[in-house]
Amino acid sequence: MNLLRAKLENCLLELSKCSDDSNKRMNWLNNFCAALLEFSSAVHKYMSIQNEAVELICLCLTQIMICIRQLENIVKVEKSCDAKIAASHHHFVERARWCLKRMLRICPDKNSKQDELVLNTEGQSFLDLVDSILDTLAPFSNYNEENSYVNVSEILSCPKDTMHLCRRVGSSIDSVLSQTLSFANVALQEDKRALSALCQKVMREFGAFQAECQTSSSASNIKLKTMTMEQALYQLEDFINEALLRLVFQCFLDTEKFSVDKIRNVLRQGDTSLSDDFIADFDVNIDRAMQIGVFAVAFAPNLKMKTIVRSCLASFESLDTSLIPSLQASGTDLHSEILEQHFNEEMMKFKTAMHEIIDSGALVGCYLDILTDGIQLAEKNFKKTPLMDLNQMAMLLLEHFQLTVNEKVLKDSKCGRGVEYFQQFVRMWRECKAILMCAAQVEPQRIIKRFKIMRSILRKLHSCLQTGTKEEMPQEETQQSLAQTNEAKLDLSGILPSQTSILYDTRERRSRNQRQMKPVETETTKENTTEKNKSMKSTAYASVRRRESLRTQMFKRQNIAESRKRYKSITNNQSVNLQISDILDQLTDLSSTFSETQHLLNKK
Repeated sequence: MNLLRAKLENCLLELSKCSDDSNKRMNWLNNFCAALLEFSSAVHKYMSIQNEAVELICLCLTQIMICIRQLENIVKVEKSCDAKIAASHHHFVERARWCLKRMLRICPDKNSKQDELVLNTEGQSFLDLVDSILDTLAPFSNYNEENSYVNVSEILSCPKDTMHLCRRVGSSIDSVLSQTLSFANVALQEDKRALSALCQKVMREFGAFQAECQTSSSASNIKLKTMTMEQALYQLEDFINEALLRLVFQCFLDTEKFSVDKIRNVLRQGDTSLSDDFIADFDVNIDRAMQIGVFAVAFAPNLKMKTIVRSCLASFESLDTSLIPSLQASGTDLHSEILEQHFNEEMMKFKTAMHEIIDSGALVGCYLDILTDGIQLAEKNFKKTPLMDLNQMAMLLLEHFQLTVNEKVLKDSKCGRGVEYFQQFVRMWRECKAILMCAAQVEPQRIIKRFKIMRSILRKLHSCLQTGTKEEMPQEETQQSLAQTNEAKLDLSGILPSQTSILYDTRERRSRNQRQMKPVETETTKENTTEKNKSMKSTAYASVRRRESLRTQMFKRQNIAESRKRYKSITNNQSVNLQISDILDQLTDLSSTFSETQHLLNKK
């Protein structure tokens, strides 16, 4: 660790030598690259550090690589325009400095304690928490008086053990509901009420389980309450999965609606009210992308994909306090254009990563549901704009199947006609787009008919891509949950939505997400960190998930056994070496590029 720390300090020293003279900046950048290459080489050889540290180092190095490329671009723009872009230069230098200092905290000096190091700022994922609860409850839900591997009666006979168990489960339930509320804050309006109802149901079932544990000595009664609580968790998980996919379509649609370029044009018009609305919608959409990304990170198939998603989210965090102000300030056109280009590049990388992670069948099925709802609304009250949005959303499917990995899904479809159905869908999509352009001269029924034809083709495609029976929560069951919630509402105001930070600590996002709530004052919130970590890392029982809802429906090639095996062996996995090797190759290429550029400049 001392060697890594020394090389990091050398990187910070080189970064601080930045010159105001644009002619010397390329040479400075080359020197900084060389120092970073030495650090990356040392990290590559030092693979025995913690898994969390490896992931964070990969994220920081990726962010620094982005900053280096942006700084190189800024130097070129400054030379071509014969102007200094100090704001852009400062933005990327400070981001690189933040990342170096963040890695410095991982490499302790002689006086630092390992316990004081902060490695993971994201916390546990939603499904890790759900798995933890199910593992803890496994002895009760699988209890059999004649053949049980755990003496449940013995646990219940000891009040101290019973309270400890309830605190462990309650602590995880609080975290699950906290993450659910964070998601609900940015979810589509029609999904908010159902999410609230399902949270109420989980709280109600946990309360019943807790009361039964404290008052009953019957293992059979406890088993019944346990299974009921597990079912409530499954319902919450299923609905979040479906709501998340719907949010993906809306988020990428709004990325085009509220683009940076459109905000710039609105600001130039001087309409304060309209510009405020555009900026607010833009902020909401970034918050939605952050929530989508947090779920996607948990199911990324390898470290490289996980780092790509995290890096995009980290860039969004950093731009949160810079991008919009650069549009509002005067005399910063070049600066805002550089940040806009950077944002668009990161959003494009983010979309590509989502397409690689999201399951093709689930994506098609979600759009099929959205399309069906849209057609029904159009039949009742025809409006052109919602149909244009439906048509634009279909672009997400076109982009999805352009990737090689997803194109292979079409070729390998079980009916053998996936490619054919997709081509038919594309042709029909173009017809729908064309007829909407001249909607004023066409009868509404003819337009709706084309959308219905597109839906029938999509159904065939979806049938080809389905790999199994999707377990869905019946609609009447959701309605029953809503009705029960209206009859006996529990107080959710005491649960604070989780505030995830990927890398950068941006005060603007933190203040915008802050809610006027107080944390729940329960025994679970007083649980010390050591006890909470023990509950999360418990290996007494294997995971007993009876079905893989979110993993198999949204994310491809994932199951809990593979995920845990990958997580435990990641320090020995080639993906770590490949990730660092990729960064080393990029740094080597950059160093040689900078050297050649500097040589040419010296000749001139």
